[in-house]
Amino acid sequence: MVKISKNRVKELARLRQKKHRLEEQLVVVEGLRTLSQLKYYGLRPLEQYLGESEQAIWAGVPALQLDAEDFHRICDSDNPQAVAALFALPAAGVKSFKTAFYLDGISDPGNMGSIFRSAAAFGLDALLLSPCCVEVSSPKVIRASLGSVYRVPHAIIELGELSVPGLQLVCAEMEEGTLLQNFRPSDGRLVVAIGSEARGLSRQIREMARESVRIGMEEQMESLNAAMAASIIAYHLHTLEQH
Repeated sequence: MVKISKNRVKELARLRQKKHRLEEQLVVVEGLRTLSQLKYYGLRPLEQYLGESEQAIWAGVPALQLDAEDFHRICDSDNPQAVAALFALPAAGVKSFKTAFYLDGISDPGNMGSIFRSAAAFGLDALLLSPCCVEVSSPKVIRASLGSVYRVPHAIIELGELSVPGLQLVCAEMEEGTLLQNFRPSDGRLVVAIGSEARGLSRQIREMARESVRIGMEEQMESLNAAMAASIIAYHLHTLEQH
């Protein structure tokens, strides 16, 4: 295994910044669990980076040896594992869907990644993102999604693109609407709009949507965060599909 050069470390460290990730269309992904999941999905990186005692994950992919200081420079977590890899950014694009979520202003990387992970687990066809959402290709989102950003089709869209015939737009609300356990989608395409816990959904979405759903909770609970709410709704829709 070849030891990485200082110049290469410097190049990879630049990818911690969004500007350079988007310019080069590359991202460093760290962590054995996430990388193992990406391998399971059939993805191959351009390079893999390993500590001295680590084994290569992919055969036939160039492997470079890094020390602890190098990993801290190229990875954005506080305590990076001694394994990482260089991938192309997850490709955006949604060709078609029957069931999707519209994410309105989800700015927390952990929430965004968790929603992608739930979407993959419960078979959502797509995630549609408002322009003000957090960057999907950030390392934190990729880790939180356990690589699901590479599996779930997604696209950034303007709200007006949801105003099409035959599309059922439903708002996920905290206090108003049909109880989720009583909700049954129509036969057409379904989009459930989910907002951030802090700001909720925009007025424009509420005006466009013809109906809303809410998750029944104990009275003393004020709200759920976006990722938890999305997971519960995704599971409910998945259960309906199974029956």
